Amino acid sequence: MDTIVAIATGLTPAGVGIVRISGERALELAKSIFVKKTAEWSPNYMYLGTVNGETFKEQAFCVYFKMPFSFTGEDIIELHCHGGPGVLSAVSRLVQSKGARQAYAGEFTRRAFLNGKVNLAQAEGIAELTRAENEAGIMQAYRLASGEVSKTIAECEQDLRVAASNVEAVLDYPEELTDDLAAPTLELLQTCLQKLLKLYKNAQHRRFINEGINVTIAGAPNVGKSSLLNAIIQDERAIVTEIAGTTRDTLSEAVMIGGVKYRFIDTAGMRKSQDTIEKIGIERAQNAIANADLVLHILDLSCKSNDDTTFLPKDKKIITVGNKLDIKKFDKKADIYISCKTKENIEELIEQITQKTNAEMLTDTVIMTNERHIACVKNAISALQSATKNYNKVTPDCTAVDIRGAYSALAQVTGSDINEAIVDQIFSSFCVGK
Repeated sequence: MDTIVAIATGLTPAGVGIVRISGERALELAKSIFVKKTAEWSPNYMYLGTVNGETFKEQAFCVYFKMPFSFTGEDIIELHCHGGPGVLSAVSRLVQSKGARQAYAGEFTRRAFLNGKVNLAQAEGIAELTRAENEAGIMQAYRLASGEVSKTIAECEQDLRVAASNVEAVLDYPEELTDDLAAPTLELLQTCLQKLLKLYKNAQHRRFINEGINVTIAGAPNVGKSSLLNAIIQDERAIVTEIAGTTRDTLSEAVMIGGVKYRFIDTAGMRKSQDTIEKIGIERAQNAIANADLVLHILDLSCKSNDDTTFLPKDKKIITVGNKLDIKKFDKKADIYISCKTKENIEELIEQITQKTNAEMLTDTVIMTNERHIACVKNAISALQSATKNYNKVTPDCTAVDIRGAYSALAQVTGSDINEAIVDQIFSSFCVGK
């Protein structure tokens, strides 16, 4: 197999950049371009030296990872250089001039997969780590890359192998084994199904990781919706005046809370209006409420007016917030009382928001975020539901077909049973150097 090379870090100027070489000639190539004081090349040591090119020199560090104890399972050399794009490109070209080939997108991780260092799901987790935009996304990508998702899949694969062998045994020796293996086999299938149903159910929360949680701030005009947005994001983003109806459109701002992205949406005040522009703003507010994961219904504690709740959907999570606690004149029933002006209880409100949206599970629970994995698990669930539902109603060969279908679907997640075209497609989405 060719020895490959690529820049493993970005080409944006940085303090340090890495050029990675992998293959049977990796050490030989390093010796031909890297000069250091000592003669030995011990694995897992970082050596200071000089990269000697025909037209340039670069002081750098060099690390040798000996096969099979490396990321790819092959000999790897990493040259840690100054992080300028010119330097990194020059070093990469120098290595290629000595006989290495420019790596394809994702080729290092693909070799790790082919050499059994990672399964396919873990490889995809590495790619997701590079694309994660928030801590919740990083945590789920880490779980995928470290094998937490694969562990559950592997457990189910093992259960299905045992179940399949039991069914095959019954087919071969129906008179002797049917009664002995029927109950244990059904129990294995049911256990596997429950594990996969839990994975699939948790995956429904993936939108919160990828896109964030939508929190719509709603209420009558001039109750402090824009002031609350500003207080939460700690910036004067929304215009605040004493004139009712100042906000005539939705205003969205994203903020990170506990590693999770929240999108807070300020809306126009809900009231009957003949103003054409304000009516459009109210319609957009209604749409924002309909699409919200959580609604903050703001009440004005300084105003006696009755607060309309007819615009609030019954199927939404809602926190009723009494605002203007600093000038409170009237008692109104609310879940929490705050002052946007003095910032009193704003932190407590944020805590309620995280609790109401169950944000902790986005970092504490294994959640599949990869659409391919979710589709495979869904297919496995369908096959297992058929197998368990019809277990005592059909012949063992029909059950065997469902078990094989479930196993095949799960094997596509880990890559133990997947065609090369899909593998090519998956790794083509990786960065060069990964």
